[in-house]
Amino acid sequence: MSKSVSAGNSDFEKILERLHALEMRMEAMEARLKSEREAVQGRYSSAAISDQEPESDDEMLEVDEVAIESKIGEYGLAWLGSLVLLFGIIFLMTFVSSQGYPVLASGLGYASAAGVFILAYFLRRSFPHMDFMLNISGHLLIYYITLRLYFFSNNPLIPWKELDLIFLMVAIGVQVYLAIRQSSELLTGIALVLLIVTALISDSLHSTMSLITVTAATALYFFYRYNWWRLLVVSLILVYLSHILWLMNDPLLGHPFEFLPSHPYNPVYLFACGFIFSMSTLIRRNSEFADKGMNTLVLLNGLWFAMTILPVTAIYYPANYVGMFGAISGFCLLLSVLLHRKIRYPFIPAFFACFGFMALSVSVYGYAKLPDAYFFLALQSFLVVSMALWFRSRIIVVVNTGLYLGILLIYLLSFHPVGRISFCFAFVAFATARILNWKKERLTLKTDMMRNMYLVALFFTILYAFYHAVPGWYITLSWTAVAAGYFLLSFLLRNIKYRWMAIATLLVTVVYLFLVDLANLSIGYRVIAFLFLAAILISASLFYTKRVKKRKISKSEETS
Repeated sequence: MSKSVSAGNSDFEKILERLHALEMRMEAMEARLKSEREAVQGRYSSAAISDQEPESDDEMLEVDEVAIESKIGEYGLAWLGSLVLLFGIIFLMTFVSSQGYPVLASGLGYASAAGVFILAYFLRRSFPHMDFMLNISGHLLIYYITLRLYFFSNNPLIPWKELDLIFLMVAIGVQVYLAIRQSSELLTGIALVLLIVTALISDSLHSTMSLITVTAATALYFFYRYNWWRLLVVSLILVYLSHILWLMNDPLLGHPFEFLPSHPYNPVYLFACGFIFSMSTLIRRNSEFADKGMNTLVLLNGLWFAMTILPVTAIYYPANYVGMFGAISGFCLLLSVLLHRKIRYPFIPAFFACFGFMALSVSVYGYAKLPDAYFFLALQSFLVVSMALWFRSRIIVVVNTGLYLGILLIYLLSFHPVGRISFCFAFVAFATARILNWKKERLTLKTDMMRNMYLVALFFTILYAFYHAVPGWYITLSWTAVAAGYFLLSFLLRNIKYRWMAIATLLVTVVYLFLVDLANLSIGYRVIAFLFLAAILISASLFYTKRVKKRKISKSEETS
């Protein structure tokens, strides 16, 4: 009996021990969960505090250093390693070739390129950036090996330059195909750069210019197809730079710096490239390449084309450029009209219109020569304002104002005055000022600054014109008649600005009368000048006196 009781007690103690152990485990689990919960809350609270209070400079510097180190290690070293690998293979080929084994060197190069592509294939999933860099190195290596089959080799493996150019085109074509499959703008850009390099290395007019033109057309196609506008901008700059290098005898290839003899096809290729890049304005754009980007592209095309065509004209066609710039003007003006009808953005048609009128100015200068060209340039300014009204373009008005004032200033300072030219400038200034006042809302002109500039030009030009057009003893009379004409215009047009111009003209006339006419004119002409000027001054004074009285009477009636 005692044994059974003792056995029961021992079993009960074992149960108590197990319950105690289970309780200890539960407490440990609860403590662990509590600590984890506090840690999570601490992270959230620290994040909230970090949103409110910035971390210390040391902590931020440490984070930045870690991020920079990671970027350099992942991307920078990949670029550097791929570049070192590329040059290592090139130096190995050069060493083997220098030992008298050019065929083995080329074969080793192609085998190394294949190895680079195979390595990139196995790294494509785990290390995508390294795969991308190795692909670039492989394409560059294949291009270099193919280039050395004929170019830059003492003993070329291929004796015909044309055949090697075909092989280079095949290598570039394969690269473009693979770049399109990967939708890679960078790989496509590298291929187009290699195409331009091939064009310059070919060192032949038609092959060089044809490949450069193909580059421009290809970049335009990719802009149309994939909206690769960065590729189009880079290609535009490189294409025009290639034209300039060709004109300078391509000194990068070791040729002496000199301008090549003129060739009739050289401007044709240049015009073709300008035409191709201009067609980008007809391509519909998405939101990624907005209006500002397209405006920048149009400006770059115009500026680079002008920088290229001007030395061509000055060096090769100093006496036969009328037709050339006439064709440029006609194309730009027709394209501006087409763009005005097709697109809703005002800057691009206005830019082509301004560029076309600038080219027309050069053509007019070459056709009429100075000083007769000033007459047609003044009339052209009036034509530009008419197109600005049609386009509703404030930009054209601003550009035309600058050109008009610049041409007028050159005329006043450079040439002996011609009566019809001076009066033509004055007429254009007056007519343009009237149009700007009449169609101010249509041209979206918020101020009268443009109109005032034309009125100032009218004021000085008309005095200058009469000063040189009439005999000396009639200058005072003619200027007085001009002042009377301004007063008449102010009555007819109900515009105070012409009255201010009349008063200013009278003041100038009085000063000229006392400083010049008193010493030079005979008594008879002096009497006529004084009496005529006095009559105009007194009449003007009576007019203002009567006007002041009317205002006082009207104010008194309003107050009463």
